[in-house]
Amino acid sequence: MESELPPKERLVAESTEGHPITQAKASSIAQAEHDMTGRGPIKGGTAATAQSLHDRQHNFFEVAGDVARKPSEKVTKEDAAKVQHFEARALGHTPGKDSFSAEVQAIADHNVQTRPADK
Repeated sequence: MESELPPKERLVAESTEGHPITQAKASSIAQAEHDMTGRGPIKGGTAATAQSLHDRQHNFFEVAGDVARKPSEKVTKEDAAKVQHFEARALGHTPGKDSFSAEVQAIADHNVQTRPADK
């Protein structure tokens, strides 16, 4: 029985909409691609796309989790920039005004405004 690979465009759309591309899903796609071709993943193919999307999401979740665990008064503009960078990579576009990175940016901005000036 030959497995059917999901179109790369559908994987990208799912990822852009915030649906997780799990390692299990990426591995399953890689196995199906291997079964169809008789060799490893194809450069630029569906399995490579799925793995790349998974890795981007994973990196964003890791960075977002690190910042989320910080006390809010310790969140910096550098934290906000890092979160925004990884969220943009995970989504494939600039995050919107209701995104996690926008919330982190608002916290960082608040911290700059309320931080006492150094003497």
